[in-house]
Amino acid sequence: MIGDLFGIAFRNISHRKRRSWLTVVGVFIGIAAVVGLVSLGQGLQNSVESEFEQIGSDKLFINPAGSATSYSGRKLNEDDLAAVESSKTVETSTGLIFATTTGEYNDRQEFVTVLGVPGDIEKQKLVKESWALEIDSGRDIESTDSANIVLGSSVAQRHFGSEIGLRENIEVNGKDFRVVGTYKPSGDPSIDQSVTLPFNAAAELIDREEGQYDWILARIQDGTTPEEAKVDVERALRRERGLEEGEENFSVSTQEDLISSFNSILSIVRGVVIGIASISLLVGAVNIMNTMYTSVTQRTREIGVMKAIGASERQIMTLFLMEAGILGAIGGTIGVAVGVALSTTASYAATEIAQLPIRPYLGPELLLGAALFSFIIGMVSGVLPARRAAKMPPAEALRYE
Repeated sequence: MIGDLFGIAFRNISHRKRRSWLTVVGVFIGIAAVVGLVSLGQGLQNSVESEFEQIGSDKLFINPAGSATSYSGRKLNEDDLAAVESSKTVETSTGLIFATTTGEYNDRQEFVTVLGVPGDIEKQKLVKESWALEIDSGRDIESTDSANIVLGSSVAQRHFGSEIGLRENIEVNGKDFRVVGTYKPSGDPSIDQSVTLPFNAAAELIDREEGQYDWILARIQDGTTPEEAKVDVERALRRERGLEEGEENFSVSTQEDLISSFNSILSIVRGVVIGIASISLLVGAVNIMNTMYTSVTQRTREIGVMKAIGASERQIMTLFLMEAGILGAIGGTIGVAVGVALSTTASYAATEIAQLPIRPYLGPELLLGAALFSFIIGMVSGVLPARRAAKMPPAEALRYE
């Protein structure tokens, strides 16, 4: 019986092709937006978490007041570095410069990040692990490279509109440097847009006072959890700076903190866009309801015949609910296909621009869930029209012209 009703419902929809297609537009636009956004957002989240896993969870990131991405307030200094280094939960630490200035190549000027790293090999290793720096061509920076420089992937490839090769010259903050190496994409745009120098050369270039840092990076001792190390380092820095708990003018972050901060921002953006997409779904639901009310009006005599030959109110209602559900499911199926295409295209473009490998998430729970959700939207939208059709008196319906 259900199969027969489904066949009748599908046939009724196919007889009104133009109206049916116009009805599903609102549904498929909303579903496409939701699927595309969730797929791309989850893919981005997975990629970022994968990048952090490569860094490892044994790192602490310390910077001046604010958040892990702000650099305002009192600079970190040698005393802060010594306090971090002396913490029993820290194996090794290093300070570095992370400042924005201008670079020029082929008469084109752009902003670049100056990354000043220590000359010590082990401390350089900590910096490279913390920001996933890996040489792509040439060699790494050395402590004696006062006039040499290593470029981030974006700077080397397209930041100045053309590729910059080894042994070419680039001007940074009015001074010429020779390129001796380039890094592979790190996944962090600020790092990929950086130029790396030895710490002393970077401090001189940007006129930084001796012993001032923008970041301190620390590797945690084996057997210590990141949270234990974070609490210990915060206590050491408060003691060194003469601060009470809650007065911190610095920030200590673990890998989990950075991931949580990123996910919070992504969730807000995702929620706003899904909210906007939901308006389209609401419009689609109203269109389905309107179409079904029109269908009931146009098929009044048909409903009377069906009741006259024995169709029950339940069967009539089921038929109209199925029609509404099919309209929603058609819109949902098209929306899923369009959403997959949008997320795949957007992820490819984002990968090319940000140099972060983003693979859209296309799990069955997302795709099937979206299609099922659109079917449910259709059925819910059809409840009132279906009820009206089911309650229609057969004698009155048969007299309708």
